[in-house]
Amino acid sequence: MAQLLRNKKPLADRPLKTSQATGASLASMGIEGCIPLMHGSQGCGAFAKVFLIQHFREPMPIQNTAVDQIAAVMGADDNIAQALQLLCEKHNPQAITLMSTGLTELQGCDLERNVRDFYKAYPEFSHVKIITVSSPDFIGSLQSGFAATVDAYVKTLNKTQPVGEKVANQINVLCSSALTTADVEILKGYTESFGLEAIFVPDLSSSLDGHLEEDDFSPTSTGGCHVADISAMYKSAATFVIGESLFKTGTWLEQQFNIPCFKFAHLMGLEATDEFIFQLAQLTQKPVAPFINRARQRLQDSLLDTHFVLSTTNTALALESDLLLGFDALLQEAGSFVKLGVTATPSAYLKKAHAETIVVGDHSDLDDVVGETDFLIGNTHCAEFFADKVPVLRAGLPSHDRFGAAHQQQVGYQGARALLSTLGNLMLDNHHDEVKPFYSPYRFRPEEVIPVK
Repeated sequence: MAQLLRNKKPLADRPLKTSQATGASLASMGIEGCIPLMHGSQGCGAFAKVFLIQHFREPMPIQNTAVDQIAAVMGADDNIAQALQLLCEKHNPQAITLMSTGLTELQGCDLERNVRDFYKAYPEFSHVKIITVSSPDFIGSLQSGFAATVDAYVKTLNKTQPVGEKVANQINVLCSSALTTADVEILKGYTESFGLEAIFVPDLSSSLDGHLEEDDFSPTSTGGCHVADISAMYKSAATFVIGESLFKTGTWLEQQFNIPCFKFAHLMGLEATDEFIFQLAQLTQKPVAPFINRARQRLQDSLLDTHFVLSTTNTALALESDLLLGFDALLQEAGSFVKLGVTATPSAYLKKAHAETIVVGDHSDLDDVVGETDFLIGNTHCAEFFADKVPVLRAGLPSHDRFGAAHQQQVGYQGARALLSTLGNLMLDNHHDEVKPFYSPYRFRPEEVIPVK
């Protein structure tokens, strides 16, 4: 069990966390035909847009209500109404995620009231689902903003639904911000092999997977989970939650609609994936597909192959908690020792990690251990701070100094195998063949030598 500490410094000089609004915008991109609308200044939207574009190398249709100094003091309700009217008239989205920022949250905005007033004033836009999310910058992180958006969509679109018959082959899969687009595709392959129709919320694999659209520009997300599918989650036979940050959403579905909920803090490594596949097999009473068994055998072989270079290593992690727990478990299976994990927000689940210590802090907390580690795992900023001292594997957001970072496999048997190979190669690339000097215990020290007269 890890020791959980908190950085009490009054200043984050090398920040790890990113704003909740950025996470809310990312989650919105996994909803089909959605427009993320930030209620704040233009700078808030510009930062999130640049941040996500650099990581995914894809256009991001993020909009904002352009709150200026006058609206910040006198009230910005008109900004919301005008922005919603313009977006609905001009772009006809299926959904709009209306999220607060630090500025408007401190102002005391009531987004739910603003949406009710908008529907009354413009009933012709009642078909557009406007989902409100509280995502101030001064608390939480990208992961919590992402989770809050998923929670808001699930609850808003299902809270008035009745408890009725379940669709036997339909399941819900709630995906945290720790999953890449490739991760969602892996999980889709698993669920489809058991004959299940899975509703992935959000589904970044069909919107930010790096495909080239025929249209020059789209004012909304170009893929993702359909709003109608989210509205049908109450009929599912089971819910699979991937990521501790979304556990409460899965619990709500279970309590509200009597849907069995299977919670996974992560799906990285052999043990976690085994449990996931076992639950799918138990639910459907179907055999495991041959390609899954083959992928498991390949992972076992990779564990053996990389054991010789990873089993004696020390490492440190600087990641959001959901992703940190996943890497912690994978490294433990590979025999690597995690000396320190640094994360952005606290979570009681972090105490279950195998790491020696976990600190809720920033990159500066790595300074004391970086000299004792063989490699680090963190984002681009982590690499900028420490790559000249120790090898750094890019993971998490942002990773804008590497191509394909948004599409790397991490979960399931395939993801674990890919990561083990990457980590093994990282160690080989930075291996030094110098042999340490051998000092015999029988040697004579200079002061022990008696000169002959």
